[in-house]
Amino acid sequence: MANSQGATLRLTLDDTKPLYLLPADNLAEEVLIPGFAQSTAASCMVGFFTSGVLADLAPGLATYIQNATANFRLIVSPFISAQDQQALEAGLTNASDLAADFINNALITVEDLQRHTLRCLSYLLAVGRIEIRIALMKEALFHPKVWVFETPSGALAVHGSSNMTRFGIRRNYEQITVSKSWVDATQRYITEKLADRFERLWKGHDDDCIVLELPDAVKEKILRDYPCDRAPTEDDFRELYKRATRQTEASSTQEIDRIDLTRPTFTIPSSLKFEDGPFSHQGEAIHAWVNAGFRGILEMATGSGKTVTSMIAAYRLYERHKPLFIVVAAPYVPLIEQWCDEIALFGLKPINLTRVGNASDRSRALQQIGRRLRLGLSDVEIVVVSHDTLCSSEFMNDVSELAAVRLLIGDEVHNLGRESFVANPPAFFEHRLALSATPVRQYDPDGTDAVFDFFGEVVYKFSLRDAIGRCLVEYDYYLHPVALTEMEMDLWKEITARIRQNAWRQTDNQPDEYLAKLFRDRRLLLETAEDKIETLSRLLDQENLNTLRHTLIYASDKEPRQLDAVNSLLNRKGVLFHQLTAEETADRRQTRQIIEAFQGGDIQVLTAKRVLDEGVNIPQISKAFILASTTVERQWIQRRGRLLRTCKETGKTHSVINDLLASSASLDTTIDGDARALIRSELRRAQEFASLARNAGKADGPLPLIHKLVKAAFL
Repeated sequence: MANSQGATLRLTLDDTKPLYLLPADNLAEEVLIPGFAQSTAASCMVGFFTSGVLADLAPGLATYIQNATANFRLIVSPFISAQDQQALEAGLTNASDLAADFINNALITVEDLQRHTLRCLSYLLAVGRIEIRIALMKEALFHPKVWVFETPSGALAVHGSSNMTRFGIRRNYEQITVSKSWVDATQRYITEKLADRFERLWKGHDDDCIVLELPDAVKEKILRDYPCDRAPTEDDFRELYKRATRQTEASSTQEIDRIDLTRPTFTIPSSLKFEDGPFSHQGEAIHAWVNAGFRGILEMATGSGKTVTSMIAAYRLYERHKPLFIVVAAPYVPLIEQWCDEIALFGLKPINLTRVGNASDRSRALQQIGRRLRLGLSDVEIVVVSHDTLCSSEFMNDVSELAAVRLLIGDEVHNLGRESFVANPPAFFEHRLALSATPVRQYDPDGTDAVFDFFGEVVYKFSLRDAIGRCLVEYDYYLHPVALTEMEMDLWKEITARIRQNAWRQTDNQPDEYLAKLFRDRRLLLETAEDKIETLSRLLDQENLNTLRHTLIYASDKEPRQLDAVNSLLNRKGVLFHQLTAEETADRRQTRQIIEAFQGGDIQVLTAKRVLDEGVNIPQISKAFILASTTVERQWIQRRGRLLRTCKETGKTHSVINDLLASSASLDTTIDGDARALIRSELRRAQEFASLARNAGKADGPLPLIHKLVKAAFL
């Protein structure tokens, strides 16, 4: 075969010119044949196709058929020659005869394509190496001329005025442009746009064009032979378009039947009790949001049922406005997965766009949703996205074009005070619901204002104090002072002195980069105090490690070595544990396996940094050891809420929080100002946790130690 292909295939695609003027330039030998020969996938959409062109492209096409795993995909208009129509029909109906009588399952060669083009076309169609779909427009001709080759170097697109006919690539006066994605951004944009358009057409996602699979086109007698001396008329287009429409409507009817059978309608589960009882606050929150015009923020404690509340609220909106398109935006993958599980309880099948793929894939999914809503195949659709996707221009553009009433549910909405959201908020959402236990962004009034400006004011508030004893369990809180070593205390004083010297760098309550780093370094010193691991070891020795279950250990997210030290300690003590960090949660399957094993007791302890701070629902958690906490109050609230969820499966009555608090070496003697500042930096958290603890005033509770801390810090 190499000899029959000659020197043509030794050309590289880097040698192709950006512009070809036919017939003077040799498009077939310089571009199309090397394109096939060097591609892993090839696609083409053209107004006219004749099988004779396969003979001209044989040297490259034969190589492609033998080497590439992807089929050659072709979208054409229904106007083809009588001979080609017969070849296509033969490929659909006589596959076994073709294989036995002509090829006998041998590989297609260059000579086969050149001498037996029609029979080769039938065979390749029969065995699936060429896929053809038929495109129709109502009163116009499907007339693109685009080839897209996927190569190891990137995508190559050939586009211009040439159809896929022998005259089109050899004899006609044509103008062709060649774009290579690996050359520059402009050419990459062209190739991606053309490839995306092909995919949309191939999957039937283009509203202006009906694309039929070839068997349907043959069955409905869509294919037509038009002599070259008579172009198809508008009546021809209309007649074929009506036939194609009947076919797609029949498919749509089947889809409606399938949806009715497998997709229950949007409904509120009868098991939910939200108007009275322990969860009556959910009904109150829903009424408040509805009465505020379907906009506003629900400030509800972690564990109080924000997900359920928001879905019931969405149903109230659905009762009044259809079709309805709902977008749920959450910050982390585990939280997104959790949303999908809970949405399913309301009879909906959410689309998790974090699983769909890249921006083009998400766009196609949204276009398909738009079509279902527009055609009446569905009156409600829901997608779950990350905050990053919500803030992307591609997603916003696609959602803004949907013909439906739109609702945005922003979970952990304080995270949306970021620049990418604030600078370009999706104002096309007519209705907005924000959820957070802590909607105010500490140290960021501008971000807080932006969130409130977009979603509206807090229309309902249900605090942790309100929730404990009602829909959350109580907790005991134990403080364990950990004194800094002499070296750590010296470093604390040194960093504190540098902070004072650079206080002028802070403007409008915002430190510059250098000052912010000093604050982080000082905080890191407290979070990773050397003796915290030894203190944790002593506390674990006081536990029955054989029965220890459903326990969390929080380490610093600023220094990975602390988490490594915690894991090593658990290993030495024979505790079954697994860390759950961003690395693990990047793998959805692994995350689910870890959580299920923890819930079932096969894993005794989860070690974590920040990934479990927000949203993830593991009600079995009943004990925590906190080695490190930031100064952000939101984290304190989230962590407590994580521990206080009720759990009938384990019969949980309360939770236990052990807080390792950094301190100076002595609390009983006079200490200097730097040591006082250290204690004050930890004291606020201790006071906040102690304020709601059921053991606050007991002898072993937190208040006696807090009184000692207050005395050391302020007296």
